[in-house]
Amino acid sequence: MATAIRKHLRDFIAVAVLVVVAIAVTLYILEEQRLRIPILEEKPFEMKAEFETAQAVVPGQGQSIRVAGVKIGDVQSVGLENGHGVVTFAIDRNYLPIYKNATILMRPQTGLKDMFFELDPGTKSAGEAPEDYTVPASNTAPDVNLDEILQALDGDTQAYLRLLLVGAGKGLDNRDQQLAQLLGGLGPINNDLRQLNSKVAERQQNVRTLIHNFRELTGAVGRANQDLTQLVSSSNSALARIAEQDPSVQRAVALLPSTLNVAEKTLNDVSHYASVLGPTFNDLRPFARNLDEANNSLSSLATATTPTLKNQIRPFVRAARKPVPDLRKAAQEYSSASPRLTVIAKKLNKFGNMAAHNPHGAEPTGTPGRDEGYLYWAGWLAHNGNTVFQAADGNTEFRRIYFTVGCSQLKNIVTGGADMAPIPGLSELINGITSGIGNLGGPVYDNDPCPQTTTGLP
Repeated sequence: MATAIRKHLRDFIAVAVLVVVAIAVTLYILEEQRLRIPILEEKPFEMKAEFETAQAVVPGQGQSIRVAGVKIGDVQSVGLENGHGVVTFAIDRNYLPIYKNATILMRPQTGLKDMFFELDPGTKSAGEAPEDYTVPASNTAPDVNLDEILQALDGDTQAYLRLLLVGAGKGLDNRDQQLAQLLGGLGPINNDLRQLNSKVAERQQNVRTLIHNFRELTGAVGRANQDLTQLVSSSNSALARIAEQDPSVQRAVALLPSTLNVAEKTLNDVSHYASVLGPTFNDLRPFARNLDEANNSLSSLATATTPTLKNQIRPFVRAARKPVPDLRKAAQEYSSASPRLTVIAKKLNKFGNMAAHNPHGAEPTGTPGRDEGYLYWAGWLAHNGNTVFQAADGNTEFRRIYFTVGCSQLKNIVTGGADMAPIPGLSELINGITSGIGNLGGPVYDNDPCPQTTTGLP
């Protein structure tokens, strides 16, 4: 079965939809035919009524029983008992109770004897009618036929009526077209009557509900008789108290205009606040929605931190109370000394900035004309000092001596100037040192002021 359904799933769904639609259409038709379904609807209240004649009463043709024009049930069956027509009604239980002195009139809706029944439920004093109660023939009245009305007329009236009908027949003889035009001219009136009847039909259910609700209201009011009496008594007492306070009421009424003016001014002043308050509340709604979670988190945090506050922070605070006065005195002393410390810190910061200043910091090291800060040269000073003071031999420490001389002075020394004689062998010594430095790859500067000082001396 399951395999067959899977293979023909679309056909199975189509058949299921058709079955559901068929059931719905069937229920609708049965509902329109006024057939009661026991499972879906509550069992109606059955009541019978005896009539002298039950002519033109046919069950299942929509003939109904009404109260004040409101349908409360349908004709269920018709029978004959002891020479009387007995009609059985199926009445909705929403319109109960019906009392034993109820009366029922049979009336036609049209000239074709389309009957309905008009019910008067009776009075409460007679007692409620039980299930399958039969209204006696003394409390019912059948429909009166036209022949019965004519039989009630005397001979002269029947003669005059006969003359009227004969005269109407002669007057309409060969005037069928005129009569058709007359009836055709009634078309607009019929259209208006049709629209009016449609509106009345639309309001029929509303009128029915109104009458039912009014009946329920009057019944509730009747059951609350004691409460109404107490209400009237309380209202009388309250009005009496108000009458005793008549001067105060007059004074309050006299003050009411000024109060209303102040209230109006206040409401106008508050309107701007209200325009701001509304969006503010809308913005606070997400916070309010999460407020329960925040409260739960806060409760959990408080529960978790309570032992710490109780067993650690509280003893620490109690123990810290004793040195607090000393700390206060130290803080006061520090407060008086802090301005001077601030000045000293600023001076030290300025001194550090001066020592670390590098006016050409972007130039690479070794660039001619580069000027480094004092800290840079302090490092070189330490290095050179170490070099100077670490040299020694077996006798004692010795210091390096650098001899600096200019070009003109050097020439005078080597060749002998106007004021001094030449030193023998000095020229050969200088040339030998210069050649040794050149072999070692010593630096030769492009801006050497004496390019031929150490070589080629005369």
